[in-house]
Amino acid sequence: MIDAEQFPEKVVIHTLIREKMITQAHQWVTERAYILDTETTGLDKQAQVVEIAVTDTDGQVIFQRRLRPSVPIDLAAQDVHGITLSALRNEPQWPQIADELIPLLTRRPLIIFNAKFDLRIIAQTAKAFAMDTRWLKQVQSQCAMELAAWFYGATNRYGTISLANAARAAGVSVKGKAHTAVVDCQTTAAVVRSIANLYPQLK
Repeated sequence: MIDAEQFPEKVVIHTLIREKMITQAHQWVTERAYILDTETTGLDKQAQVVEIAVTDTDGQVIFQRRLRPSVPIDLAAQDVHGITLSALRNEPQWPQIADELIPLLTRRPLIIFNAKFDLRIIAQTAKAFAMDTRWLKQVQSQCAMELAAWFYGATNRYGTISLANAARAAGVSVKGKAHTAVVDCQTTAAVVRSIANLYPQLK
């Protein structure tokens, strides 16, 4: 908590930042942005998408698919999302879903919790199958992690906040299994809505 009497200028800055984040969240909701989340084979430069989902800001599912990667799933990643290669044996690969998915990702502003990571993994996945990635330049991506970190405060040494901590700060209960693409989209949507709902207080 900032001491208003000792640091009045910090209180003003803090208030302005919160108001900016509220306005941003309100804009995303009024623009009917989409929310995206992925589960992946890992974190490295060869990692690929194994599950991808898109919802609207109300949490309604627009798209959801599991994907069969061309690389193994790291054990650490598997422990997080519970997806195994054997479970993906009959799932499509990126080339089979790209024509359906890409128009969705370029149609509206796209809110992602940790946008840089998810977009990097999507690009790596496309490249692994020798698919075009130029369309990614058309994606109007917005990072909900940055919004939440500015609004609620960073909770780790990287200066960011996890989705679980953002949901906790927003008073949002996770409905379903965390670290599934749909549930993480819906949790992100709920966090964004909770901030956007404060917009009337700014008037």
